[in-house]
Amino acid sequence: MDLLDVKTINEAINLQVKVMEEIPLKKKILLETKNSLGYILASDLVSRDDLPSFRKSTMDGYAIKYKDSQGASDTIPTILRIVEEIEMGSEPKCRIENGEASKIYTGGMLPEGADSVIPIEFTEKFSNDLISINKPIVFMDNVIDIGEDSSKGDLYQRSGKIIDPKTIAMAASLGYDKIEVYDKINCKIISTGDEILPVSSELYPAKTRDINSYMLYSLLNSMGINVVSMKHLKDDKEIIRKELLEDIDLIIVSGSSSKGKKDFIPFIAKDLEPGLIYHGISIKPGKPTSLSLNNKTIILGLPGNPISAYTVFKCVFQKAYNRYYNIEDSLKIKCRLVRNIHAKSAKTLIQLVDIERREDELIAIPIFGFSNNISLLKKVRGYILIDEYSEGLRENEYVWVSLIK
Repeated sequence: MDLLDVKTINEAINLQVKVMEEIPLKKKILLETKNSLGYILASDLVSRDDLPSFRKSTMDGYAIKYKDSQGASDTIPTILRIVEEIEMGSEPKCRIENGEASKIYTGGMLPEGADSVIPIEFTEKFSNDLISINKPIVFMDNVIDIGEDSSKGDLYQRSGKIIDPKTIAMAASLGYDKIEVYDKINCKIISTGDEILPVSSELYPAKTRDINSYMLYSLLNSMGINVVSMKHLKDDKEIIRKELLEDIDLIIVSGSSSKGKKDFIPFIAKDLEPGLIYHGISIKPGKPTSLSLNNKTIILGLPGNPISAYTVFKCVFQKAYNRYYNIEDSLKIKCRLVRNIHAKSAKTLIQLVDIERREDELIAIPIFGFSNNISLLKKVRGYILIDEYSEGLRENEYVWVSLIK
């Protein structure tokens, strides 16, 4: 394959998905629910029971028949006899008949015969077993009915969800002490370049700190990918080649992916098996991106400039990863553009934007700057894809913005 035989953004995404499917990367494992944070859910989370499984009080008060409260007022209260106090977590012992009440607490189980709960502040206790009611209530007032939260078989969460604390809470409420997840893929991050310094280093002329390794580490972790190592390599072809031969699921390299004399990744990849999948995507920023395969190890070569690397990662790699694992894509919102965007080159333009609310609408503010200016990330809220055949977008045009977390 010739170097920089560029692919469209959709071709690049499709090729990555195809490679992931052919390896394949999906390996299901069973994990304890409490230890599943950050993994990808591999099967639907479905309710095993009607929830709640009993009629539940939503407040402290008395379980009654609602008709017994009809006509009650401050001047003419209704008198009811208390037949029991229902302890939390206990089943009621007494059935409620006309003229009776059981004391109940928030979350407690309603007794047979009761169809509502009157709040304690609408009552007055004037003997050990008598209360007065001074306000009427309606049927099922202050009660959650059986199955009102969810019915047996209800879908709570589809497979493909990256598990967060809310998912763990839902799984626990449904009785899952273990859940099926996809095992995390293992990744190695490599940054290349003689100009790169450790982040703790003092800066001096012609050098820059290793931004990309830290950026990629956090992006990968947020997606449920296990980063096993981060390395910085000098621009040495043989050292880089040796690192690319490691048997691991994924290697991401920032830098060394263009067509300069020290950009070795595409040349090394041509000698691997099956080798280079593509070199170059018709996008701006991020054209010098490569995808290769060494046996079952995916090698993604990203541009060295931080903004280009970030943009390609979000718009190509993560897009393909989400599609492969059936992860819900980022939300898109409609915004009004505040200025013209010119698309001069025959490439898909990935335009980063800030988003503001002005009066009753959302505004997209294009972010312009050089792709090695990391300060641009301070403002990024989303991006717009502008087709390679488009001449750009006009001020006040409404556009769809893909949100970036």
